Amino acid sequence: MSREIAAPLSTVRLNFRAGSATAEDLSVVERVGNCLFAAADEGAEVVRLVSGDGGNAYNEDAAFPLKEFFDLPADGAGEDEADIEGLSARDGWLWVVGSHSLAREKPKKSEDDTQSLARLTEVRCDPNRFLLGRMPLRTGADGLPVPVREDGDRKARCLKFRNGGNALTKALKKDEHLARFVTVPAKENGFDIEGITAHGDRVFLGLRGPVLRGWACILELQVTENPNRPDRLKLRRIGVNGEKYRKHFVDLDGLGIRELTFDGEDLVILAGPTMDLDGPVTVWRWTDALSIAAETIVPRDRLVRLLDLPFGTGFDHAEGFARIERDGAVPTLLVVYDSPGKERLKGTSVDADLFALPSRYDPANAFLA
Repeated sequence: MSREIAAPLSTVRLNFRAGSATAEDLSVVERVGNCLFAAADEGAEVVRLVSGDGGNAYNEDAAFPLKEFFDLPADGAGEDEADIEGLSARDGWLWVVGSHSLAREKPKKSEDDTQSLARLTEVRCDPNRFLLGRMPLRTGADGLPVPVREDGDRKARCLKFRNGGNALTKALKKDEHLARFVTVPAKENGFDIEGITAHGDRVFLGLRGPVLRGWACILELQVTENPNRPDRLKLRRIGVNGEKYRKHFVDLDGLGIRELTFDGEDLVILAGPTMDLDGPVTVWRWTDALSIAAETIVPRDRLVRLLDLPFGTGFDHAEGFARIERDGAVPTLLVVYDSPGKERLKGTSVDADLFALPSRYDPANAFLA
């Protein structure tokens, strides 16, 4: 059945500070009150934007380098990229996750064939990409939310980094589905986290890859604080055989996961190509996902296909979204794009799109796949 491409309700201008490249590399946004927290997939900082112009624009007013909250393994000498692919604000915490992926070098137009072939053999491992942590959010003197390293007994913590990975990738080394993909570069169906959402101590990670025989994967974790290390989180054993994770496979028409967020008890999923392709891009609802307490397979008839998002040829690839409540109106999704088209870019500003988020209770606004 053919699907109509969704039309945005409006555009929202995101204004970044002078000299910032975030507008062109924006990978994720998260709403907290009247602010947005955002990050790019290059660099290692989170920025805060404050609502202005009646909510039609947000203006960057602060930047928070991640090295101020976590003891990152890279020294900052040009190797500090964290490839931030997910933010989630919940219960007074701001969660952040890197892609956990390897990256293959791209050929350059200025190089000859021999140089290009050699470059394609190079696989890079940026250690900061293996960040999974959370920062306390505190209300500042100006009334705005601000991430801090400590807030009383609450401290910024992350999973332990290891050589070429962290505690999560170590736990996956013997996994029957995912182990072989941890050493495959991103965008080659390799292991690649591109979404996070949290609920209490439960953390859900969306994988862009791998997609196994058309099935995308969501990893569920439960974390606890390491009593011996004030800067560390630990993974609880929640799997049927004592694994430190659960796997949920979802049928998204062969697409990988680009972002996650909760809408009540439901998990809203942004899906897009695993490989470096233009589209399609879709939004799905997994109803009552929060009630699931075991590994599961979720076929299409248990998912609601909410939206088909627009995309361009070589530009405007939906990369992330934030759920936004509006007084007296239906909830919305603020969608940001990778490789934004030149019509979206205005210097260090970029236009995001605002879409109505169809309700689980309104069949007229949803399509059962």
